[in-house]
Amino acid sequence: MGSLRTEFTLPMIPSSPSPLTRAQLLQGQGDALYALGRYSEALSRFQAALELQPDSYELWTLHGFTLTALKCFEASLESYNQALTRCPNHSLAWHGKGHSLARLSHFEEAASHLQQAVRLNPADTKAWYNLGTAQNHLGRYREAIASFEQSLSLNPRDHHCYYNQAVAFHGLQAYENALQVLQSALRLKPDSHYIWNQRGTTLLQLGRYGEAIASFETSLQCQAHNPNAWYGKARVYAMMHDLDKALKNLYRTFVISPYIYRVMVQIDNHFDLIRAETEFQRLVDNE
Repeated sequence: MGSLRTEFTLPMIPSSPSPLTRAQLLQGQGDALYALGRYSEALSRFQAALELQPDSYELWTLHGFTLTALKCFEASLESYNQALTRCPNHSLAWHGKGHSLARLSHFEEAASHLQQAVRLNPADTKAWYNLGTAQNHLGRYREAIASFEQSLSLNPRDHHCYYNQAVAFHGLQAYENALQVLQSALRLKPDSHYIWNQRGTTLLQLGRYGEAIASFETSLQCQAHNPNAWYGKARVYAMMHDLDKALKNLYRTFVISPYIYRVMVQIDNHFDLIRAETEFQRLVDNE
């Protein structure tokens, strides 16, 4: 999510401050604490400000963003609702609520709210990004690609956006397009293990096994404790019918993450060429 605004000027405090001035002071303190990552303290300032200005849609939005930062997603929804009741065209409240809905895995509602956010403020690059992410989760890959393109037109140096756009291309099986977008992401973030992982997975789908292995190995150089890369290498070697290397890399995967990948491998058709092998069955069954 985009950070809260932090450019503000604290007012001069008269000897007997009015409620409005006191609320502004509390809001400014909350903004500063939020920017420092001290979210619990920021929340207390925004709550105190709301006691003085309960009809401020901006304060309710700030309150919601702070709850979101504290991962209190359900609670944040009520804050955004309060803001939107007072100002139905406040794009940041639509954005914040959409983001929280996405974090709660309510992706259809999230996409609807984020679409309203970008209608109200087409220059909100993070809203476009979060909309694309929600659309990816819904499998609406063409819409996601368009949303990420809008975000990148506003912020062309966002490697996260390139990465997620590549995921959307991958979902459409447009692997060459995905590979091109991943190259843009890597130019911006060459030490990102998860981008190298996605590149390896894309190259695997293109049947470019040597390059896929090289990408997974680069990912491991970036982060050794990286089960996706070990698993990716295992998939490539399985497709090459190299049982020994497939099992070695699968073993390293299970050492790091023994539960998720044991389930995944059972339904992953990349392992079909070696699935009947006794050694494979013994490793997967943890015998």
